[in-house]
Amino acid sequence: MRKLVVLIGSMIVVVVAVVLLWPSRRQGLVVYSALDYGPAVAKAFTAKTGIPVRTIRLPTGGLLARITAEGHHPDWNLGWFDGATAAVLLDRAGLLAHGLKPPADLSAIGQSMTSPNGAFVPTGLTLAGVFIAPRSSDLPVPGTWADLLKPVYRGDIGMNDPSISGPTYPALAGMIKSAGGWPAGKSYVEALKANGLHVFAKNDATLAALRNGTIKLAVVQSSAAINTADNIDRNLHVVFPKPSYALPNVIVMAKGLQGRRRTEALRFIAYVNSPAGQMIRMKYGEGDGYYWPVTTNVAARKALPALDTLDLGRLNAERWGARQDEITAWFAHTIIGSGS
Repeated sequence: MRKLVVLIGSMIVVVVAVVLLWPSRRQGLVVYSALDYGPAVAKAFTAKTGIPVRTIRLPTGGLLARITAEGHHPDWNLGWFDGATAAVLLDRAGLLAHGLKPPADLSAIGQSMTSPNGAFVPTGLTLAGVFIAPRSSDLPVPGTWADLLKPVYRGDIGMNDPSISGPTYPALAGMIKSAGGWPAGKSYVEALKANGLHVFAKNDATLAALRNGTIKLAVVQSSAAINTADNIDRNLHVVFPKPSYALPNVIVMAKGLQGRRRTEALRFIAYVNSPAGQMIRMKYGEGDGYYWPVTTNVAARKALPALDTLDLGRLNAERWGARQDEITAWFAHTIIGSGS
């Protein structure tokens, strides 16, 4: 009996040792990405570092809603999407880590897009709203946001719904800022509605309406417009309004991330702004690959004009982020609904 007990004890020790020494499957990072290139960047990062990354692709609106719903019990480690204003909204809800440091080689415009408390890191920029129209259109080419109110455009303009399309809120904020700010700029958007503005859910619906002739001019994010004109329909051309409002894509970290997981997350953030990471973003980014880098180590794709040739407008992320819920609710009620 004593020998049996000793034998069983020895077997238990061996089993425990095997369990402890057996390679465990690491969970790795969880990245919520609203950007096309997220999975490709994650795959390359894992190949380079050995750190596993699970990427969950979501539209910007869905991503922000999911992060908000998970609250202080996040299933995510990093979020990557268009819109510093949206990041400010998440930070005001207490959901983001602070102290994230941007890369040392930020360009001047990149430096202007950093977060005061390190709640987000800029990883590139697009333009919140540009004009796209058929080359054969009989409409005059609009130069400014005010031009869209002219009678010649009546019933011919379409845009996305900012309560569904996450990157559209900065475009709406830019329109309002150009018209005198909030709340004075309400009158401009109401005048657009009176001039027959069409509102569609997202880029694909708005651009489909443009291509089938429902509208003759669309206001969409620059990456979607340039990709469409460059790869899908060469009959379309893109016009950059004066001003064109910068829309940074940003990466954020869940509050409370600590230890090895935080270290891994910081390595991922550094990688997305590295030359290798950005080359992958441009190659595999589909529409989202048409962005301007905010670092000095990479050039933008050839289809993009130089930023210094554009009349570039800026939105204060803190100020306009704080107003996002109020303005999108007003738009839904007054412009889409039957309110006044």
